[in-house]
Amino acid sequence: MSLAEIRSALAAELEATPSYYDFKVRQLEREGTLWRVTLEAGYVYAEGQRPGHASAQVLLDDSLDGAAAWWGAPNKGGASVLAVLAEDDQLVLQHASGPPPGPGQLIRLYPSRFLEAVAEAWWDTPWAERALAALPELARPEPLADAPRLTGAPFRWLRPAQRRALALPGHAASFLWGPPGTGKTTTLGLMLAEYLDARPEARVLLLSTTNQAVDLAVVAVDKALHKGRRERWRAGVQRLGSRFNPAAYAGREHLIPSADRELITRLARAEAARPPPQDLAALQAWSERVAALRAELRAASLQVLRACRLAAMTTTRAVGTLKTLRELGEGGAAPFDLVVFDEASQVGLAQALVLMPLGRARLFAGDPSQLSPVQRSPDRGARRWLGRSAFAEMPRGAPSVVLLDEQSRMAEAIGALVADLYYDGALRVAADALASPEWQAARRRELGPAGPAQHVHVETVARAGGWSAAWRGPVRTESAEAIAALVAAALASGQWQPQELIVLTPFRAQRALIRQRLQALGVDGVKVSTVHRAQGSEAPAVLFDPVDGAQPFLQTEEAARLINVALSRAQAKVMVWMSAADRTNPLLAPIVQRLRLAGDARAVLALQELAGAARFPANALGQRVRAGRHVGEVVRVAADGSRLWLVNERSGAEQEIDAAFWRGKAGAPAV
Repeated sequence: MSLAEIRSALAAELEATPSYYDFKVRQLEREGTLWRVTLEAGYVYAEGQRPGHASAQVLLDDSLDGAAAWWGAPNKGGASVLAVLAEDDQLVLQHASGPPPGPGQLIRLYPSRFLEAVAEAWWDTPWAERALAALPELARPEPLADAPRLTGAPFRWLRPAQRRALALPGHAASFLWGPPGTGKTTTLGLMLAEYLDARPEARVLLLSTTNQAVDLAVVAVDKALHKGRRERWRAGVQRLGSRFNPAAYAGREHLIPSADRELITRLARAEAARPPPQDLAALQAWSERVAALRAELRAASLQVLRACRLAAMTTTRAVGTLKTLRELGEGGAAPFDLVVFDEASQVGLAQALVLMPLGRARLFAGDPSQLSPVQRSPDRGARRWLGRSAFAEMPRGAPSVVLLDEQSRMAEAIGALVADLYYDGALRVAADALASPEWQAARRRELGPAGPAQHVHVETVARAGGWSAAWRGPVRTESAEAIAALVAAALASGQWQPQELIVLTPFRAQRALIRQRLQALGVDGVKVSTVHRAQGSEAPAVLFDPVDGAQPFLQTEEAARLINVALSRAQAKVMVWMSAADRTNPLLAPIVQRLRLAGDARAVLALQELAGAARFPANALGQRVRAGRHVGEVVRVAADGSRLWLVNERSGAEQEIDAAFWRGKAGAPAV
């Protein structure tokens, strides 16, 4: 573990990260001074890579907000990206120097070089040494002597784990592990509201990975201050950055520093007007203008930061304005009492570490069993420092870790499936939800072949999916048509509304195909999304199409997190379309096996007793057995009798069992 190792990892990741992407335009519309550009799904050229190679890696998301856009035809021009509408494959451009390219033509995007800002911080040796010194604190955090005691008195409805979470700011580093539906954002909001009230002089930096997540988190704090009758602190909460959702701040305008927004707009306009590199005089003038605006922005941000008690922004912005944030500390001291990383499981460890010295205490909130940081380089160092989050260092079972273990989103059967597959059974339905007739009724709904009491259903399709050149990715026509037909029938019945259904798939190509099939049936308003874009959402019913379970990508650790996200969006119904090939996927097979064994009412035989017989292990084949704390069905026996395989009825996974071990426990002679 050294600075050289981290710097090498960053260099490898920078080398693997294209500086621009070329997208093909499908449709162009003008809306006043703005341009709405619809892109052709899956058509991406990346700098230094062969056409199509990066298609699966490039996601339209908040990372492209503020990107510079350029085109060479029909006339050269440029603009800045005001917003990315990822689920519609759309860009909204502002300050365009001329009409953007039309259908069939290319538009080039230069994303903000966020990683360069991270690398710059790690090449600042004194700061980098402080950042690296913070690493051991994640696994072995010290309690803080002057930590406030948060009681949560205004919030009597808190669940036990939520109440325990109030003690987390008392550690130098702590983790709020919030599985789906457990109220992680609400818990975080009221914790910070209580913290601001208990420590009137304390200052907090609240960070999250996307602009939408920042909006949700800062509004949660404001709500908690209001509901907890802490009104006097609300004006001290500020949401920095210009790419927020205005609708989220209706009646909460005090959270937005307007001067900051106006200055960023001027900077975006200036950056979009970058002249070509051949015009050196113009380029120099442009560079000086942008530098002046950035200096003005830095001064304005510093004023806002000095005045507020809680500053909320994206982690990307925090890294980009790290020098400004550092200036808030006097004499090299940490400028914030508490730095909070929301959705921290998606923040690379190197990025988190370089921001940790900003706070005396650091809190990481998120779910390490869901999506992890995006990392492109195959370099092992890049995987360690950029592909893992701070949760990789989390000390299990320590007082600095709180797992929120009660959820009120998923019906009991869905919750049990998610809990057993991804949380070692630690997640359960909250008692207040189970006791609510309204909650129960909302989760007993019929959808296609799945009756009111069936919450998890697997639909069989005849064929596996495969790569399509026309759709530029993996597709499966059979499941796309089946899903479209089921959705259309559900809406026609009047029992379901479009916003109550979410269709999820891992692949952008299949998303586009399903959308096309829905449009052909006249269906509108149903969300069809890639799973990557679904984290944070929920709906009564989720229709999940894995498309091609044989894909190596769908058999990885990251794929397990992706499937967890897909299943755990559902409140009442999860429907999964699988072929025979999909059922052999080690991550998908447990879903089928759990369903098959769920109604097994046969008596459970002790494997130790069966092991005493001469025919063991053949006599166990097909039986429902108990092996220690594991219960399931024996589905295979080795030809030489040395091993047997049990499908665990709780996890749905196959477990290999050593026959000789159980013969020994039974006192039977070795074979």
